[in-house]
Amino acid sequence: MASSPGRQKPPFCFMALPNEVQKEIVRNCSQADLICFALVSRHCRELAAAQLYRNFHIVFPDEDDPEYDSPIDGLAGGLDTFVTSDYNYAQHLRDLSLDTLSAGHKAETAYKAYLANLSCGKFMNTLLLMTLRRARALERFRWNIRVELSRTLYKELHSIKTLAHLHVRLQEGPSIYETPPPLPYNAATSTSASLGVTSVPPPPPMSNLPPPPPPFSTLPPPPSGFYVPVTSVTVNVPPPPPPPMPKPHRPKALRKTPLSKEPPTLSGFSKLRSLSVLDIDSLDMVTEIKSCVRNSSATLTKLKLSFSDKLASQARKPAPEADPDDSDVDDDFQPTPAGSSSNMANDMSGPARAFRAMEEKKAQESVLGRILDVEVYLVKKPPKKPKDKGKEKEKEKETKVESNGGNGTHEFAQALKTVMTRIVKELNDNTDPSEVNATQKNILETFQAAATKYVEDTMNKRAEKSNKPSTNGSSSSSKTDESVAEEPATAESSGAAPVAQASTEPASLFGDGTADASKDKQTENDVTPEDIDIEAPEETLQLDGADGPTKDTSSKEFGMTPSASTTSLATPSTSGSVVSADVNKAMANLAAQKANFKTLAEKVDIFETQAKDLTKDIERMRSSDTPVDVSRVAEAEKQMYTISQSIADIHKELTTVEAEINDAEKQIPRPSSSVSAVDSIALKNQQMNDYLRTTRGLALQVLAIYLIPVKASVLYRAIDLRCLRHLTLLNVGPQAPIWAQMAKLNKEAPLPLRHIFTDNVTPVFLTFVHELEAVEELFMLERDFKYKPESFAPRTPTTIEQIRKLVLKKHMPTLKYLMIKNLADPSWDLNEKAVLLLCRKGRVLEELAACMSIRTMHTFMQRLAGLVSLRALHIAQLRNEDTCVWVMRETKKFLIDNLSHHPHLKLEWISIDDDDRVERLIRARDLPKRKKEKNNKVKKMSATTGLGSTSSGLILPSIETDGSGNSAWLDAIGGNGSSDESDDSGDEEDDERFRASKIETVGDMRFYDVYGVKIFEKEVVSGRL
Repeated sequence: MASSPGRQKPPFCFMALPNEVQKEIVRNCSQADLICFALVSRHCRELAAAQLYRNFHIVFPDEDDPEYDSPIDGLAGGLDTFVTSDYNYAQHLRDLSLDTLSAGHKAETAYKAYLANLSCGKFMNTLLLMTLRRARALERFRWNIRVELSRTLYKELHSIKTLAHLHVRLQEGPSIYETPPPLPYNAATSTSASLGVTSVPPPPPMSNLPPPPPPFSTLPPPPSGFYVPVTSVTVNVPPPPPPPMPKPHRPKALRKTPLSKEPPTLSGFSKLRSLSVLDIDSLDMVTEIKSCVRNSSATLTKLKLSFSDKLASQARKPAPEADPDDSDVDDDFQPTPAGSSSNMANDMSGPARAFRAMEEKKAQESVLGRILDVEVYLVKKPPKKPKDKGKEKEKEKETKVESNGGNGTHEFAQALKTVMTRIVKELNDNTDPSEVNATQKNILETFQAAATKYVEDTMNKRAEKSNKPSTNGSSSSSKTDESVAEEPATAESSGAAPVAQASTEPASLFGDGTADASKDKQTENDVTPEDIDIEAPEETLQLDGADGPTKDTSSKEFGMTPSASTTSLATPSTSGSVVSADVNKAMANLAAQKANFKTLAEKVDIFETQAKDLTKDIERMRSSDTPVDVSRVAEAEKQMYTISQSIADIHKELTTVEAEINDAEKQIPRPSSSVSAVDSIALKNQQMNDYLRTTRGLALQVLAIYLIPVKASVLYRAIDLRCLRHLTLLNVGPQAPIWAQMAKLNKEAPLPLRHIFTDNVTPVFLTFVHELEAVEELFMLERDFKYKPESFAPRTPTTIEQIRKLVLKKHMPTLKYLMIKNLADPSWDLNEKAVLLLCRKGRVLEELAACMSIRTMHTFMQRLAGLVSLRALHIAQLRNEDTCVWVMRETKKFLIDNLSHHPHLKLEWISIDDDDRVERLIRARDLPKRKKEKNNKVKKMSATTGLGSTSSGLILPSIETDGSGNSAWLDAIGGNGSSDESDDSGDEEDDERFRASKIETVGDMRFYDVYGVKIFEKEVVSGRL
């Protein structure tokens, strides 16, 4: 059916396609094509800009790498485009990343010009702030450089609702942020302003003062060429201080200004899906991280945490002091300033430094529990003041006599003590112990009389109790309560034990709730039918499951009674509202911080008293007429320095206590008369999230921790280990309890854990891995003896045979990424049995990193054909008795020669006994390209001779070529030459094919030049986050 001539179909073009199809087409274009495509029209610019500016990744190269030297500054140019362009390119920004090529100290030198205390760093923060104000759809922010972010930058990141992935590497040292000072207050100015009189503010008082006097009594001579007038030397006396101003009238309820509190940094983020906080250099950030984790507990699936090397080294055992006899002779002539703080810090004795390291270790061990909100911050109590022993003994005797008052039990104990003392004395004095003299008989008669009286008193008491009616047993319960209260609890048995101990202190925020604390402790495990309230709603009943008591982090674990925790909370006045577990934790945290504040106040009093006494001693020694003993003065100054350091530590602890109090106050809801529908829904969702976190823990899928001590109890109580798929534990202390706990869970139900990276390979770990259903990624690392900071875990005697039998034999069919690297000794080197197992069952293995000997390398070359999926090979150490460089180089060539006989293999990256170098293998498959090039030459030749021209209207038939690419009709016209020439060209082509190597290598490449290979990533190679 012919279409009408008036209706014509629209032309089929790119603009006629749906918008989704256009975006998909543009997504597959190269960057050069997108730049050209953006110049077509506004619509095309929208499509191209959405792909060109979707990701903004900046990598800081190493200083010694000349390959990355470029006159174009990508960071400055990109930020300038985002900020100054008329078109808002930042609206398409989804991923912003600043990273380095290397790791460790080498990476820190790459961006030292961008530090926050320098002008360049401040400019970068400002440009980045302006960029984020326009990038309202940012989803991922990766800040992998140790440059401090400004508070305004944090505030802008908090306002981006689409931000779901946050990666921050904290700065080195303290923050440069300073709290703004309060506004000046002048009574006269305020009075005149209230009367409507305007006055000109006076100039600053320091502007009228003369310059300060020189610090030295004699000024240095002026430089040559300057004229200095001769004047009399005068002393600049500052003007007298102004008279005290009258105190202004202040209202009664004057609150602290909000400017006195630092703006939030990490605590302002919420609903994150992944969080990485690395290189924590101060424990002051723990509260901020805890708030961020709590705000994102419902959505968080990935968490990475790490200490900086500096902070972790403070908890390690200090190095032994150097022998002064081994010092160089030149060191004796170096001038050292007397009394400097650095010298005093170095003069600290070995035991003092070891004690400080032990205290820091204890503080760091509680960090993970605080971040995951299963432990509260506690301050160590000060030592008790020494008292007179004689007075104490007299008081004890008086109290015993008053309490016992002629009791037979007391007399029996006193008689027994006296008798035993006399018996020992008599036995030591007598030469023949078998003889019984009159003194010993007297002793035995005294003992018998006291025992008889004790038995009679006991029988009389029992008779009196049997005659009286039964009571509630308050006395027995009080004794039990006292024994329970006096029994110490350790942190290893229960993570909440320190909290319970702190909450039972007299200082509490719960009023009468602490009076029943001991009673609740005694009866918390005894459930009777009378304890169940039938009228209570079902939501308030707590039903413990199989592992409920262990997993529950309710108010009992924090030393709170149910009555105290539920009756004294300020909750919204809604009918049937249930107090969340987080509110209970917040209240318990407030109680613990109040006790901490009291403890710190006692410490301050002690150190103030010591400082006053030392000050008086120093002044007395210096003012005495006798010659001053330099050693005594130096010792006193050293003690004063120690006291000042202790006071500084108390100041840090007070800052932490203040942050914990502020964080706890945020969790307690304020009482309100009415609650909107939106707030009610949010409250219910928060209660559900709190219930899930309390009963099951954080539903993390990826957890990576480096240098932070980890305890099995903390992980079990805070994280749902049944959701964990990727676990990285590096230098976190002994890991055997963690793997033992996970093995128990795996026996109950199979765990989904498939990716493991650890540096503490123990038999318990190998047994746990053996019991897993499948493992896809396994990285095992043993560090060198010189590695710093050293691990708290001892070295394990694991061998390659244990790894082969327990791990490789079962999981080789599923392993894709495998690293077995021992840099300390050859106990993990692959042997022939392990290589045969790898090549026979490792058909899905894609990346392999290991150590082996030269003999095992030959076996690996012979069996290489079985690794059909292997893409990258890293031989960290090729152990050989011959240290010649030729052996290493030729071994690599021999391996490449074997690969040329197996074209089905995919091996592309090889690194053998190189620090950070890798070679790329490129297979020469140029035969099809040469055919196409020859056909193109033929087409060009025909175009020049006019045979392929259709301008004259001549239509040429289709031309078929033979296998060699020559046309039959060219032979007829003599265009292909004679047959002899064709034979010669064929021989030359065969010779070229024969001479061409099947595999070419591209060497002198570094690990960071390789993308998409895990074993070459800087985190895996260095063994750190």
